[in-house]
Amino acid sequence: MADCYEGDAASAQGTTASWGGDALGMLTSVQVNAGRAQLVDVTSVNATVVGSGTNSRVLREVGVASVEPASVSLTAYSTGIAVSQNDRGDTRMLNVQGNGWSYYGNAILMDYNLTANVGGFVTISMDFQFTGG
Repeated sequence: MADCYEGDAASAQGTTASWGGDALGMLTSVQVNAGRAQLVDVTSVNATVVGSGTNSRVLREVGVASVEPASVSLTAYSTGIAVSQNDRGDTRMLNVQGNGWSYYGNAILMDYNLTANVGGFVTISMDFQFTGG
């Protein structure tokens, strides 16, 4: 494993997100799931056989059938963004910008949660699914 020094790591400080042009508050966390590739078996009849007799096996070949679109989960201190239950299922431009990385595109608001604790800050957690394509 390579050594990692403080100067090597990218800071998450200053990461921003907007949905439909509205800033989503002061972010406390962002998680991007890049989307998983779905495989399909493309093994030909001329595939390589390993072993012999009852211990023989065919070396399977696979190809990419599809790639799931990315998803984003974020939590932020709420700064007054107006989100209602009617916004779930809406598709708008999501733009997440970090230190040397970004994800952007049309994204569906899948779910959100608002948390308000006495003596604490109001936080909002939001889950988005990019539309892909």
